[in-house]
Amino acid sequence: MMEKQRQGWKSREELYNTPANTRLKYIAFGTIAVPIAIFIVQIIWCDAISPKVYLFMRGCAGLFAIAFAVIVGIIVYRVEREFINQK
Repeated sequence: MMEKQRQGWKSREELYNTPANTRLKYIAFGTIAVPIAIFIVQIIWCDAISPKVYLFMRGCAGLFAIAFAVIVGIIVYRVEREFINQK
Protein backbone atom coordinates (compact mmCIF):
# COMPACT_ATOMS: atom_id res chain seq x y z
CA MET A 1 0.00 0.00 0.00
CA MET A 2 2.73 2.46 0.95
CA GLU A 3 4.78 1.68 -2.16
CA LYS A 4 1.79 2.42 -4.39
CA GLN A 5 1.23 5.73 -2.61
CA ARG A 6 4.90 6.68 -2.99
CA GLN A 7 4.75 5.83 -6.68
CA GLY A 8 1.70 8.10 -7.04
CA TRP A 9 3.52 11.01 -5.39
CA LYS A 10 6.59 10.43 -7.54
CA SER A 11 4.44 10.42 -10.66
CA ARG A 12 2.73 13.65 -9.60
CA GLU A 13 6.09 15.24 -8.87
CA GLU A 14 7.21 14.45 -12.41
CA LEU A 15 3.99 16.00 -13.74
CA TYR A 16 4.51 19.15 -11.68
CA ASN A 17 8.01 19.49 -13.17
CA THR A 18 6.99 19.42 -16.83
CA PRO A 19 8.13 22.53 -18.75
CA ALA A 20 4.62 23.99 -19.08
CA ASN A 21 3.85 23.56 -15.39
CA THR A 22 7.27 24.90 -14.41
CA ARG A 23 6.55 28.08 -16.38
CA LEU A 24 3.20 28.40 -14.61
CA LYS A 25 4.94 27.95 -11.25
CA TYR A 26 7.33 30.79 -12.05
CA ILE A 27 4.41 32.97 -13.15
CA ALA A 28 2.63 32.13 -9.88
CA PHE A 29 5.71 33.12 -7.87
CA GLY A 30 5.82 36.42 -9.78
CA THR A 31 2.14 37.14 -9.19
CA ILE A 32 2.51 36.61 -5.45
CA ALA A 33 5.69 38.68 -5.28
CA VAL A 34 3.89 41.78 -6.61
CA PRO A 35 1.35 42.05 -3.74
CA ILE A 36 4.09 41.42 -1.20
CA ALA A 37 6.11 44.26 -2.73
CA ILE A 38 3.05 46.53 -2.75
CA PHE A 39 2.37 45.82 0.91
CA ILE A 40 6.00 46.52 1.82
CA VAL A 41 5.81 49.86 -0.02
CA GLN A 42 2.62 50.68 1.85
CA ILE A 43 4.25 49.89 5.19
CA ILE A 44 7.32 52.01 4.47
CA TRP A 45 5.53 55.07 3.04
CA CYS A 46 2.15 54.82 4.77
CA ASP A 47 2.09 58.53 5.69
CA ALA A 48 3.22 59.80 2.29
CA ILE A 49 0.60 57.90 0.28
CA SER A 50 -2.79 59.55 -0.30
CA PRO A 51 -5.87 57.52 0.68
CA LYS A 52 -6.95 57.08 -2.96
CA VAL A 53 -3.56 55.73 -3.99
CA TYR A 54 -3.50 53.54 -0.89
CA LEU A 55 -6.86 51.98 -1.79
CA PHE A 56 -5.79 51.58 -5.43
CA MET A 57 -2.63 49.76 -4.35
CA ARG A 58 -4.64 47.50 -2.04
CA GLY A 59 -7.00 46.69 -4.92
CA CYS A 60 -4.10 45.84 -7.21
CA ALA A 61 -2.58 43.62 -4.54
CA GLY A 62 -5.91 41.86 -4.15
CA LEU A 63 -6.22 41.29 -7.89
CA PHE A 64 -2.73 39.81 -8.05
CA ALA A 65 -3.55 37.55 -5.09
CA ILE A 66 -6.67 36.33 -6.91
CA ALA A 67 -4.58 35.75 -10.05
CA PHE A 68 -2.14 33.70 -7.95
CA ALA A 69 -4.96 31.52 -6.64
CA VAL A 70 -6.30 30.98 -10.17
CA ILE A 71 -2.87 30.04 -11.56
CA VAL A 72 -2.22 27.58 -8.72
CA GLY A 73 -5.67 26.09 -9.33
CA ILE A 74 -4.83 25.67 -13.02
CA ILE A 75 -1.56 23.92 -12.17
CA VAL A 76 -3.23 21.53 -9.74
CA TYR A 77 -6.06 20.81 -12.20
CA ARG A 78 -3.64 20.06 -15.05
CA VAL A 79 -1.52 17.74 -12.92
CA GLU A 80 -4.45 15.86 -11.41
CA ARG A 81 -6.16 15.51 -14.79
CA GLU A 82 -3.02 14.06 -16.33
CA PHE A 83 -2.47 11.78 -13.33
CA ILE A 84 -6.01 10.40 -13.59
CA ASN A 85 -5.70 9.94 -17.35
CA GLN A 86 -2.51 7.92 -16.87
CA LYS A 87 -4.31 5.40 -14.70
